[in-house]
Amino acid sequence: MEYGLTINHMRQLRNIAITLGLFAPAILFAQTAVPDPVRYVVSPDTPGANQVVTIDIEGTGSFIGESKITWSQDGSVVKSGVGERQYSFTTGAFGKTTTIRVTIESTAGNFNKTFNFSPSTVTLLWEADTSIPPLYRGKALYSAGSPLTVVALPTVYQGTSRVSPNVLSYQWQRGGEPVPAASGLGRTTFRFSGDQLKTSEDIQVDVYAGTVKVGVGYVSIPTTEPLVILYQHDALRGPIYDQALTNGISLIDSEISIKAEPFYYSNPSKKGGALSYAWRLDGAEATGPDAAQGILTLRQTGTGEGESLLSVSLQNNNPAEFVQAAENAVRILFGQGSGSPFNLFNL
Repeated sequence: MEYGLTINHMRQLRNIAITLGLFAPAILFAQTAVPDPVRYVVSPDTPGANQVVTIDIEGTGSFIGESKITWSQDGSVVKSGVGERQYSFTTGAFGKTTTIRVTIESTAGNFNKTFNFSPSTVTLLWEADTSIPPLYRGKALYSAGSPLTVVALPTVYQGTSRVSPNVLSYQWQRGGEPVPAASGLGRTTFRFSGDQLKTSEDIQVDVYAGTVKVGVGYVSIPTTEPLVILYQHDALRGPIYDQALTNGISLIDSEISIKAEPFYYSNPSKKGGALSYAWRLDGAEATGPDAAQGILTLRQTGTGEGESLLSVSLQNNNPAEFVQAAENAVRILFGQGSGSPFNLFNL
């Protein structure tokens, strides 16, 4: 009995030894891996045309400072000496490739590295889907929470041939976070709705030709407070956009219509009826048949002269865009005396 137990113990020990032997080479291999002693830092890594580029060499030990380093540009030696670990040059025009070769002669061995720089650029254009009047010459600015579209326009060359944007890959980032759903081959356009709690939307795109990054684009889109601007509204011509009502307006005729025009409000919310107008005349609520569409008509009754303060506030009731709110006011001078009241009606 005791002899049998001893044999079993020996068999178990032998199996354990075999198992350890199987793992030992892998452990030894992991412990003897040697890191690359040379690191190259290129700034910027995707330069544009006629841009200064700097290449720095970093080493894990002190051998870089004691090594002979030779730099060549387009086949000609331009810099050589002990410890010459940095080189700067200026790229050429689009379609011109600059080749930089560095040779390191050290006691740890010789190291060679070749860089090919083809200037590229990525321009990002953005468009906000926000409200502006017809024929308005300015840009529709972005207000918090509104829809945005960002388009990448890359200028990338391989040799002297320009690369089609459709064969490049676009990796989009928003606020420093990748957006895989918007990224991929030929995905030049990024559409999204902004965050109403942010003061800007920061967008970046890394452009790749295969696995090689060939360009970077970045844009910071500031948040603009929406506005409501007052214009006189003519029954036949509609709003008179030539001049906004800022300080005041004289009521020459017996009646006047005022148009409250929203600037930089979300267009989908505007079209969906989420914008709410609130009119007040001398602090009292004012209304009329077209007041909810941003048009209020005032009529003077009686005689005398005086003035009244007309104000309007405009609120976006969409929960994702609730911060979009604005107000405005204008003084209306009327009559030949004082204290004349106003009645409201629709033309």
